[in-house]
Amino acid sequence: MTNVYPFPKSPKGKAVKLNRKDPGPAGGGPAGGSPAFRLRDHNGDPVDVLMAVIQAGGMYLIPTPERPVDDLPTTHLLRTIDGLNALTDAANVLVYHAMRHPAEFPQEDADTLVRQGKQAHKMMHKLDEMLPSDDFIMTMDSYGPDVMAEYATNAAIIIASTFALDVMVYYDKSFIRTGKDKRKAMFRDFQGAYRAARDECLSRSEGHEFLIKELTSAHRAMQKVLKAL
Repeated sequence: MTNVYPFPKSPKGKAVKLNRKDPGPAGGGPAGGSPAFRLRDHNGDPVDVLMAVIQAGGMYLIPTPERPVDDLPTTHLLRTIDGLNALTDAANVLVYHAMRHPAEFPQEDADTLVRQGKQAHKMMHKLDEMLPSDDFIMTMDSYGPDVMAEYATNAAIIIASTFALDVMVYYDKSFIRTGKDKRKAMFRDFQGAYRAARDECLSRSEGHEFLIKELTSAHRAMQKVLKAL
């Protein structure tokens, strides 16, 4: 995984919480010199949704050279699931805001975002279920489980990054284009970073699909040979 634009790193072993505080002085972080823009969540707390979406990327879009050497085979997938959960929290703030201001925000747009989130979680759950345990992967005298882990992780990144882009499409329409959030340049930078990450994994998935197709074909041929013995 390579990043065209570095996402903020999350503390090791900790999930990123929704950003409810100032990100720091101007120029001191991803927010640059633009003022933060916040919405109220269901508890009434102010949330910087854009920063929350960006921070979610830092949970799983980690350049390969920067990954901890002690990562287990399923660690990156679990980080990606955490990233999707963080994106869902951010999306929930947007949906709640739309419910509170129906005259400004079409309910069908919020409903679409909810459906996209549910679909993302459904697919992520399937990937999590199909992946063997770390112990099985590391003790199995075969490359098969490692390939499964690579496939599942790559697919998970596609799912999470696609939902991140869905959230950003909604945010763009509601807050960037309207000028309510002035951080247009930062928004475009990280929107491009999410898109690049997804496209990189989509390209890699083509290789996975070819491998699976060839393995399936070889397996069928072998089954015919074994039945003839």
